[in-house]
Amino acid sequence: MPNLKRIHLISFMILLCLAALGCGGPVGNSTASNTNAGIVTGKRGGAATYRVTSPVKTLSYFLADDEPSALLTLFLINDRLVGLDHQAQKYVPLLAESYTVGADGKTVDVVLRDGLKFSDGKPITTADVEFTLKAVYDERTKAPLFRDALLIGGKPIETRVADEKRMQFVLPDVVPVPENYLENLAVLPKHALDNDFQAGKLAESWTITADPATVVSSGAFIVDSVAPGERVALKRNPNYWKKDEAGNQLPYLDSLTLEVITDPNNALTRLNQGTLDVADRIRTSDYASLRSANGPVKAHDAGPGQASDYMWFNMNAAKASGEKLEGTPKYKWFTDKRFRQAIGHAVDRKSIAANTLQGLATPVFGFVPAGNKNWLDANLKRAEYDLERSRALLREAGFVTRDNAGKAELFDAEGNRVEFTLVVPTENEPRKLMAAVIQEDLAKLGIAMQIAPVEFKNLTERWSTSFDYDAILSGLSLTATDPSSYVGLLQSSAGLHQWRPKQATPATEWEARIDRLFAEQSKERDAAARKQKFNEIQAIMADEMPIVPIVSRHIVSAANERIGNLSPSTILPFSMWNADRLFIK
Repeated sequence: MPNLKRIHLISFMILLCLAALGCGGPVGNSTASNTNAGIVTGKRGGAATYRVTSPVKTLSYFLADDEPSALLTLFLINDRLVGLDHQAQKYVPLLAESYTVGADGKTVDVVLRDGLKFSDGKPITTADVEFTLKAVYDERTKAPLFRDALLIGGKPIETRVADEKRMQFVLPDVVPVPENYLENLAVLPKHALDNDFQAGKLAESWTITADPATVVSSGAFIVDSVAPGERVALKRNPNYWKKDEAGNQLPYLDSLTLEVITDPNNALTRLNQGTLDVADRIRTSDYASLRSANGPVKAHDAGPGQASDYMWFNMNAAKASGEKLEGTPKYKWFTDKRFRQAIGHAVDRKSIAANTLQGLATPVFGFVPAGNKNWLDANLKRAEYDLERSRALLREAGFVTRDNAGKAELFDAEGNRVEFTLVVPTENEPRKLMAAVIQEDLAKLGIAMQIAPVEFKNLTERWSTSFDYDAILSGLSLTATDPSSYVGLLQSSAGLHQWRPKQATPATEWEARIDRLFAEQSKERDAAARKQKFNEIQAIMADEMPIVPIVSRHIVSAANERIGNLSPSTILPFSMWNADRLFIK
């Protein structure tokens, strides 16, 4: 089964397991092709600055465990065998000239391009690919992110090297889309790192304070200078393999700087001053102000991304402290799907999307984000806003509404007033705004819901460790669209099964059913059959409603119009997916 790190919580943990946007990956021969429709031939030269919201922590692909470090080491200074063309929405060969997935789905034959070189001029060969995979698996390397991302069912991928250009990957099990794994594999130089690897010191190599001259790259850029905690300056890799359609060597930019700007107000100021060129995931208010301005900074709405906001209830039988929850009034409410369904029908998603978030969100009715159009079941049953339906479900579950001086108050069958606290991340303004709307919506049913903003770290500890909460409004953000990406949320034994994590055995029949279906689809190579199984999982989740889906927010970016070929994606790395083709007009 795919590993649990194919999923992450917004603002918490990042996993860069991009997956195929179609209903399965290519089986057979895949070769390079021109998929850059709308991308023009640029001109070389110039410098650009890109905002990151937190510091890059390492220059090593092996040690990356946060978004800025992964952006740098997976997408900018290193290249991979296979990558996702965000515009064409399909996988394309990168360092690989071609790759062929075997008929059994357990082997991938790879042929490297001719003339590949690292930034120091040394050739890139299959020995480097084999070395990187071996090093990322080695326990001494302590790779926190990509080791798990490259394990299949907890087992490593094996390699068979034929010569300097040809090799075969042997997968430990059948997977529908092998590219899901291969694109997580950056190619690093054996000649520069093998001594440290043999000595068990890779975890000490290429730290953020390392001499940039020692960092050898296979990607479009190389590290020029670093101011830890502030910025990482990159310059063009003179030996980068890729060329544009006119035969010009890429990248176009002479330099690209990743600058840490934590404050969104400062980011907007810097954009308007012209000292910052590109910023992704800007605030709704900034998007609106830029859209109405006539300056050189333009706002871009890429549409709904691979993230969704939702709320869920605590269905754990006990807190970590041993305090029993099972049998309490709240436990009885939260584990009754009629109560959860009533909440689902009471949330006015359309109002939240259109008004609260100013049109920069799309209502969702399941766990699959609105941006995942190929895997989202278009016929999924929707819990539309319907207060009468909510009231009917509550009556069916034994709840009664009483009038208190003209104000509705809801009680359960045992006479307990229905009230609970919704925990929200204090750092996330959109979620706090959503919570306020939900509070008003539920008050119409007579439910007294309090809102408790807490720091995200504390919020995560509550659902993942202490189980000390009533309900939480947070969400899920994926860097993937393939069903395998949802394993952490869906699998009952997973640590990211938020409403009741780490179950020794499934607590309910419907969770057991999802476990079985997920296991079946993870090995299903027939695209239609796999989609049918995944649709069934979506239907079960929509009916049982362990999470109450709300919206998928849009990916909104801002950039100076002097940046050419800007084409923000809804998937990480957003505006930097085609950094090698960005240019100064």
